[in-house]
Amino acid sequence: MKDFDINVFDAHVHTEFEGAPDHFSGIISSLDSFKESINGINFVGALSDSAVPSQNHGDLSEYGIYHCAVIRDLNYKIDIIEKNILSGKIYAIKINVGFIHRYASDEFFQPLYILAEKLKVPIMFHSGDPGWSHAKVKYADPISFDEIAVDYPGVNFVLVHAGNPWFQSAAVVAAKNANVFLEGSSLIDGDTKACSDERAKRLISKPLSWIIDYLGSSEKLIFGSGWPMVYLKSYLDLFRQGVPEEAWKDVFCDNALKLYGFVIEKRSDGQLICVPKYKRKDSNNVHYSSK
Repeated sequence: MKDFDINVFDAHVHTEFEGAPDHFSGIISSLDSFKESINGINFVGALSDSAVPSQNHGDLSEYGIYHCAVIRDLNYKIDIIEKNILSGKIYAIKINVGFIHRYASDEFFQPLYILAEKLKVPIMFHSGDPGWSHAKVKYADPISFDEIAVDYPGVNFVLVHAGNPWFQSAAVVAAKNANVFLEGSSLIDGDTKACSDERAKRLISKPLSWIIDYLGSSEKLIFGSGWPMVYLKSYLDLFRQGVPEEAWKDVFCDNALKLYGFVIEKRSDGQLICVPKYKRKDSNNVHYSSK
């Protein structure tokens, strides 16, 4: 395999940066630790999947890191989410249906879909294994997201974790619906550096390879790591083993930039970094009201 000289956008990192070791990997959750993790990678940006991002490092745009709104209980405020999208604080909405114990098609979520369609931001669903004993798996079954994808063709939906371990169901939903994409973070958690070749192929590279074969192209698959739950560099290496070289540019960067609305810009120091393609609050001076 040739050297990996590809720009990387990580569509799933956690930026609580509370300074404690991660339960799975033991990696310290801190900004310094994150900067160390991307050293030696052509890192251009990331999407932070943190319900409570670090209060000390809330704005991480200088590193190309941007936030999404995380919905994991019944107390979301649609007006605040709208305001944060328009002000450029968030660039996607993630819903953890397994934690909330409601299907994606539930009326409770409809205002979020309406808002997402108006403001052209993706909706992300935690799909597959919910990773918490109090969550209910049936709500995160990839098949359950087909209904909402059909009902809202103007909204792009991302199945986070690619439905793991129900990759076939997730791929069927993505193949059937033009507005459904798959993100492959945390297919395994913990010390990926110690993962055997056999286990890595079984749990990461083979499912990813099958997904691309089934979909017939790489345009719907997005790289995400889940850092600090995994070692970024080793997870990246395991991930790329399931992706053909000709698809690396799409899967590890371009697909995500297009979906989330970013472009790559060269800074004065020569560093490549992703920036928003446009400012939503300046877009046609339109004010979007939500239900």
